[in-house]
Amino acid sequence: MATTSVETNLQPNPERKLIAPLWHTIVFVLFILGYAYYGRTTVPHIEGMHLQSKVTLYLFMILLELLLVAYVWFLGVKPAGGSFRALIGGKWSSFLDVLRDIGVALLFWMVVIVLLAGLQLSMGKSPQTAKAVFMLAPGSLPEMIVWLILSATAGFCEEFVFRGYLQKQFRAITGSDAAAVAMQAICFGIAHSYQGVKSIVTITVYGALFGILAIYRNSLRPGMIQHAMQDSFAGLAIALLKRLGKLPTILF
Repeated sequence: MATTSVETNLQPNPERKLIAPLWHTIVFVLFILGYAYYGRTTVPHIEGMHLQSKVTLYLFMILLELLLVAYVWFLGVKPAGGSFRALIGGKWSSFLDVLRDIGVALLFWMVVIVLLAGLQLSMGKSPQTAKAVFMLAPGSLPEMIVWLILSATAGFCEEFVFRGYLQKQFRAITGSDAAAVAMQAICFGIAHSYQGVKSIVTITVYGALFGILAIYRNSLRPGMIQHAMQDSFAGLAIALLKRLGKLPTILF
């Protein structure tokens, strides 16, 4: 017996299936808002601690990133029957796949540099952003090593959480890729509120670009690679400029 048009319309749409319970996403978004509110005092608080080494701070940030992934995975996606592979977008089947994703990441990086540089020039420099970046950047060799670990962790975890989980969840809720990209990008920007209002705008655009890349490639891997490379390079470059006594606002 042929399926009628009415019956076809009543079939469940897998793209609209939530990958975690709705309450789980609400709690996550509320956490981001709370973290952003607290983040307004993060830089002055850390400055007031007069840390001799930022290694402990970096380790705490790594732990926070991992806890977000644990929350998303163990309390949301996994109980709902999801998988790491599906969330990330399959797996590498050959070395050529690895090279392809690295190439895409490098091309994406060039696009990001042009677009974000233009955006920053149009908005002007942000002293709060420069202060936050200068304060968080590594200085000593041990700090640089742990910074690289932090950058790799952030590259994986933030893409997994924002572009993997949150964007797919918003896609299921709204039925729109554009809305999903915009909503997760706003959350991503707000999560970096400690860098100032202008940086929220810039990082929101950055998050939207990541979201578009994830849709275009149907994978988080290129975004994870670029994210880790950008954070690594920025931290090391700023560390060098700090040694030269120059505040690296032009990089951000």
